[in-house]
Amino acid sequence: MGLNSLSHENFPATRGWWEGRIFYRIDVRAFSDSDADGVGDLEGVRDRLGYLELIGIDAIWLTGVVATPVGRPGHGRDVDPLVGTLDSLEALLTEAHTAGIRVTLDLAVDGTEITRPENRDELAESVRFWSSRGVDGFRVATVPGITGPIDESTHRALRLIRPLLERDGSVLLGGLVDGWHTDLGDLVELDLGVDMRFSIARFDAAEIQRIIRTVLEDAGNNAGLPVWTLSTWDYPRPTTRFGGGVNGLARARAMTLVQFALPGVVGVDNGTELGLPESEKPDRTSNHPARGPMPWEGTHPPFGFSAAPGNWWPTPPSWAASTVEAQLEDPLSTLSLHRNAMELRRRHEIAPHAAVRWYGAPRGCLAFRCDDGGLTCALNTSTSTVPIPPGTVVLCSGPLDGERLPPNTAVWLT
Repeated sequence: MGLNSLSHENFPATRGWWEGRIFYRIDVRAFSDSDADGVGDLEGVRDRLGYLELIGIDAIWLTGVVATPVGRPGHGRDVDPLVGTLDSLEALLTEAHTAGIRVTLDLAVDGTEITRPENRDELAESVRFWSSRGVDGFRVATVPGITGPIDESTHRALRLIRPLLERDGSVLLGGLVDGWHTDLGDLVELDLGVDMRFSIARFDAAEIQRIIRTVLEDAGNNAGLPVWTLSTWDYPRPTTRFGGGVNGLARARAMTLVQFALPGVVGVDNGTELGLPESEKPDRTSNHPARGPMPWEGTHPPFGFSAAPGNWWPTPPSWAASTVEAQLEDPLSTLSLHRNAMELRRRHEIAPHAAVRWYGAPRGCLAFRCDDGGLTCALNTSTSTVPIPPGTVVLCSGPLDGERLPPNTAVWLT
């Protein structure tokens, strides 16, 4: 398919560049290691920009780059030496922008310090520092617990940061669990909200539909857009979350088509496009997801991530069939499914604020269409094969049964 012709355009210097875009979250330390020390780094990300451009990514969201929390004197304007230097970040920004890819950063804020006027000035200086170097936006959270959802201190930080970004078109992201509201009021400061309710939904059509309706209603009452993602920093990848094995992967693929058919913004966690499960945990008492490093090529761990073994959860040898190399040219792979979904999403121009029309569907199924988008998405979470809705099939998450949609499968139709 003609991916390159639809990949990117020169982005305008106006607010709203993020609308309808596809964001790719990169855990820098686990993505690609350029210097064989066992830790992913910014040079490694720069080396892989061609891959991101090829599959159709519009923006990358880098985690683990800024070394110290903003809001403290002398802090918040440094790159973690484990992942690189300011020079390596600036080189990445330059090449990403040349490729038409925007770059956003995690920004940790010391919520206990920003109540002081002098530290609010430090916060402002840090935001200006990164913006002046070409950073296109920020995901803001407070420490401790930066991976968690927005709390009151985060909301205070957002209120301080928002005016600093009004003129330069930078995007402001936040993680949501209970909607676009805190005790300080609606989160009107956010451009994008990574809504984790969708990330933890069970593979159940009624629950998925309820969550989508709720998220769209919440976002509609505010100025921001929802970011639909199937995996976040605190929750397992969808293949594992939906049961693991063949069924877990089939359900993850089906939910990918639901995700990419929705209005707003799509978020992809690095490795999710490969259908990866979580790594095996040596310590079974930990509840945190075990993320192995990104598998790029070869037949043995760590699959081209690094020339050094690194201090990671053990990477399963079975990932040899799921590397980028193994999937890139396979038209039936999970990576190809993501590429095709990205291309069709652009081709059909699903509007960021489009209304979603729901259609009648058999028990355990759902079907919807975005106004003016031209694509109908149908999902079967039941245990029975059901008729496919009327229309021409343009993409399916798995094999169809003639004119019928099998369990654990989704389809797009025009």
